[in-house]
Amino acid sequence: MLNQNLNFMKMKKNSMIALLMAGMFAFVACDKDDTKNLNKDEAQQQITNAEQELIAKSGEIVATDGYKIQEYFATQLPSPFYSKSNVLKSVVPSNFQKAYELTRESLLLENPEIDFYFEHFILWFFNDVKGTWNWTPNGWTHETTPTDNVVVKFPYPAGNASNNVTVTYYDFSSTLVDGQTVPTDIKVKIEYNNTQVFTLAYSATIANIEKFSTKVDVTFSPFAISNEESIDVSVNDKVLYSKKFTFKKDGKLFYSEDANLTITILNEESADVLITAKMVIGNLEFRLKIEANTNEFETGNPNDIVLLSLYTTGGDKVGDFVFVEEERDWVLYFKFNSGEQVKAETLMPLVSERFFSFIDDLFSNISEN
Repeated sequence: MLNQNLNFMKMKKNSMIALLMAGMFAFVACDKDDTKNLNKDEAQQQITNAEQELIAKSGEIVATDGYKIQEYFATQLPSPFYSKSNVLKSVVPSNFQKAYELTRESLLLENPEIDFYFEHFILWFFNDVKGTWNWTPNGWTHETTPTDNVVVKFPYPAGNASNNVTVTYYDFSSTLVDGQTVPTDIKVKIEYNNTQVFTLAYSATIANIEKFSTKVDVTFSPFAISNEESIDVSVNDKVLYSKKFTFKKDGKLFYSEDANLTITILNEESADVLITAKMVIGNLEFRLKIEANTNEFETGNPNDIVLLSLYTTGGDKVGDFVFVEEERDWVLYFKFNSGEQVKAETLMPLVSERFFSFIDDLFSNISEN
């Protein structure tokens, strides 16, 4: 059905589309007073500040106990749950689960070394694995209590003499969608040496297999993450998708993503696409709008269908992004307010990398559904 109708939306297979999407951060009208166009020196300073903040925050994130333990649990320890044979029948992904997994964000900041494995905490098979799982030198052992929660205990670091980490899954609820049990709520907390270092709360609102939304809230002091997504393919020949993501330290926002995408399917080979989005990194705000038919993605000039600009969060204009054709490829350039142009990946390498990752995640999620 939708998969077949959206084959042409496989963005990764079209280099021009990938370039178009490289800056997909909303074009949002701004009516602030007392704003100005920054000169080149001022613009470069704002960009440098944002790059430095990404580096600094990345280092702070990976240094927290909450981040390190969730990463260790997800990537270093063998899963306790798959050792139970009756679980295997529950974890075979259905078509709905594959679609629904657009919500299990693998959230990336400055580089691929920073990953949050939220999918490890959204247990579709919660009811099959309730009780306590203890790590021993010979592997996992299982006790049937408690009967309403899932508790996992293991040592951290690996050589620690006792199981000083406790992961508790609780407040689970679910609903049936096309005969399959689908989680609608679950909470998780991680305690390290009797101190809470990580929490996750997941919720979902599911109308049916074609219309649902999810929310994930995560804390690991002093950081807090919130991610909300919704998808609606219940209207004939329409795909509606929205995303709102925030990352804060001590209650202060330093990174966010907002995106809205509407696809209107005209036939099996063509669709109208409207994208608006905004991305904030430190003091910078990227604004973009794309409105075009997919046929224009194949043959058109991206500058005719993409509006992409950079502002400060205070409303001052830093510059615009333009596409320049070089050796039959479109290359993204940053254009200062003076008119001078420089390659975006040269001027802002970390920010540009973040661009590509955001767009790649967004369109891979959409094209898979």
